Amino acid sequence: MRLWERQLDQWLAETPQPTVAPDFEGFWDETRSLAQSQPLSPQVVNVDYPSKKLSAYQVSFDAFGRGCLKAWLLMPALTSPPEKLPALILWHDYLGFRGRIYTHLSWVLQGFVVLVPDIRGHGDSSDLTHYSWGNNKGYFPQGIGDPHEYYLRGCIADGLRTVQYLSQREEVDADRVGIIGVGLGGLIGLWTAALNSQVNTVAAVAPYPCNWQRHVAGASSTSASEVKTYLMRYPEQEERVFKTLSYFDPINIVHQVGAGLQSPCSTLFALGLQDSTAPPQDSVGLFNLLGGEKELKVFPYDGHGAGQEELIRWMQERLTP
Repeated sequence: MRLWERQLDQWLAETPQPTVAPDFEGFWDETRSLAQSQPLSPQVVNVDYPSKKLSAYQVSFDAFGRGCLKAWLLMPALTSPPEKLPALILWHDYLGFRGRIYTHLSWVLQGFVVLVPDIRGHGDSSDLTHYSWGNNKGYFPQGIGDPHEYYLRGCIADGLRTVQYLSQREEVDADRVGIIGVGLGGLIGLWTAALNSQVNTVAAVAPYPCNWQRHVAGASSTSASEVKTYLMRYPEQEERVFKTLSYFDPINIVHQVGAGLQSPCSTLFALGLQDSTAPPQDSVGLFNLLGGEKELKVFPYDGHGAGQEELIRWMQERLTP
């Protein structure tokens, strides 16, 4: 057996210990209710794109609380009468953006309606939250003293609102909605699938942060660096910080993925073993806790963001455009 296989077997035998606060369930019930009851106020602007094989739009709708999310909405040139199509939400990584339209054409040409948002505070999406804590550079310290204010609460609530917006489009088959997320986008996708049973496929590529205390101590990610910088300045707040972060640790909720009554959810984890941003042992621990149908695809010599081509086969098989 190869060394990486022995290491993987060891990780597959380890299960992270949850860090659930007493009011964890109530906190997320409240957040979900608020996210889904707030009006979307959508706006759609046609994009004059040179390819005649797709229709392209820039859409915007209200983010959770305050602010606005901007996204590409891309779809195959519609037939008349239009048929309902499967849909994908594509979430980028931390400090990234939604990219140019041409980078998403492969999904459109396979028959998907594709929504590509900018995460709040990234690209063209705004973040107008007033944070009482965490004025360091970067988003991960923002609001870190109170889970109701914390930056990731808005990101995850935006994920729920994004599914709501997409599933209401007349071109979309609401029973075939999938999410692909890389890094922070993978975390948003997993959390959305755990809180919304309408999502029936989710592909998480190197999702992070997870297992927060170990991540902050050992990862080389920007998120870990930002939290460590905050704790260097305010070491007396360590207990408070990790209590807040426990509300946003996916090890505490991924068991709910696939547990919805509406439809079973299938999950793919794409794992590059050379990843120092999202440590692979943490991703495997998260995979061990997943509910529903799941598959782990390992790329032993790849790093962060591995397995993009594998997603094409996997989504085709499950959403069958």
